Amino acid sequence: MGMIDIRKEIQNLRNKKSGDFEFTGLYDRDVEIEKNLNLYTAEGQFYVLVVDADYDERISLERMIDQTGCYVSSVASGIECMMEVSKDKYDLVIVARTMPRMDGIQTLKNMKESPSSKCRDSKVYIILDEKVDEPDIYFQSIGFEGIIRKPIDRTIIQNIIVKHAPKKMLPDDAVMLSELKTNAEDAEKLKSCGIRYIEALKGYDGEVDGYKYDATTFCDDYEVVVSDMMDALYSGKNNEYMELARNMREKARNIGAIHLSYCFDDHVNMAKDDTLDVAETNWRSLVVEWENVVVGLAAWLGKTSVQVGSTTEVLTSNTNGIKLSENEVKERIDEILGLLEDNKKDQALSCVYKLFVYELDLDTKLKIDRVLKAFTNDKINTAVDILKSI
Repeated sequence: MGMIDIRKEIQNLRNKKSGDFEFTGLYDRDVEIEKNLNLYTAEGQFYVLVVDADYDERISLERMIDQTGCYVSSVASGIECMMEVSKDKYDLVIVARTMPRMDGIQTLKNMKESPSSKCRDSKVYIILDEKVDEPDIYFQSIGFEGIIRKPIDRTIIQNIIVKHAPKKMLPDDAVMLSELKTNAEDAEKLKSCGIRYIEALKGYDGEVDGYKYDATTFCDDYEVVVSDMMDALYSGKNNEYMELARNMREKARNIGAIHLSYCFDDHVNMAKDDTLDVAETNWRSLVVEWENVVVGLAAWLGKTSVQVGSTTEVLTSNTNGIKLSENEVKERIDEILGLLEDNKKDQALSCVYKLFVYELDLDTKLKIDRVLKAFTNDKINTAVDILKSI
């Protein structure tokens, strides 16, 4: 049976009364979606092709698309895709970037350039992992209509279909479509900064206000918590550092910052294993991910008061270009500690400033920056602890 015959058979089944047949294999069908977002109409049909070598991902996508009422077909490779588009035209093609022999980018190129392709004008979206090296504009510049990031959200898929389906095929419920669009756009914005918004909302029973309250608190607490963690880290306070990291791990999970929660979990384990020296080495990568989440959340929330960068501004500070050896750094540290023992705080602070302008390794720079902040906050004991750890 050819595809045209299959389509006719599907349409005949759709025209039957609901009690005349039963769909199988779609046990997770969402009843509300069936009622509210059904693109099957007498005006026509919207055809979607999924191209993905990952079987589970492909089946999951098929179900999401089928639940909107569109006709969906799928293939497992770029080669199979080229065979399919040479036979039939699809309105929308969703292709995974990573596939054997012919990846998503090459598949798009072949689909657009092949004389036998019936999908040269089709809208094509690419499936990407959460973290990729290239910016979004790269994929748009080579011809993709848009990006779908993993893990794939049902809401985003639905919104893509609504965006490209003919208006005559869409339901009349303007409010429902508007809410769908808003949720999908929010999910896409937050996914770009490492947050799984739709997934996180499930923990709030869909209550956006509750989520926004916790997200706001997460942003507002950033500067204080990061300072407390650095003090505990460079003072060698394992238990305090572990408790702070554990608390932030749970908060990150709650707001959907899953990768960040994994980073915090690593630091919990480092403190538990009494390896804060390893935590120091990995501190920079934790802060980069943390700031990425906070900046993205703050922008989404419309906040302008959140301050980030205080923990990394030291990395771009100007220096005199002179590198100090490990022994020279140690001698200067001993001098500062001696001045503090003699209660000569101002002279000690002056020596810290002089040390800070030299070219130091990353970990030492971060610690000296913490010493300066400890002096500013009149936490001399903390400054001593950090200096002794260098």
